[in-house]
Amino acid sequence: MALFRSKQKFEDDTYEPEEEEYDDGFDELNEEEEPEPDPEIQKEQKRDRFRLAVGAGNLVAIIGGTVAILLLLTLLFNMIYFVINDMGRSFTLFQANN
Repeated sequence: MALFRSKQKFEDDTYEPEEEEYDDGFDELNEEEEPEPDPEIQKEQKRDRFRLAVGAGNLVAIIGGTVAILLLLTLLFNMIYFVINDMGRSFTLFQANN
């Protein structure tokens, strides 16, 4: 028991919530109560999953291709820059030797 400033006694009981089942409004079905899924719906779901997987693969391929193209363009520009600088150095050396 605890006393507050107003000198009222307070019972120090721990709170114990009532155990009641949560009802979400949906009935739980047992395995024997579950209806058999329609084969057409199963085919359609399988086809949709396959399309999703193919779409994800296409996305990865596009991103990978873009990265590869950017890398190759960087290498190409680097090579062009190197050739231009090398030609400039070579011409200056040829002119200095004459």
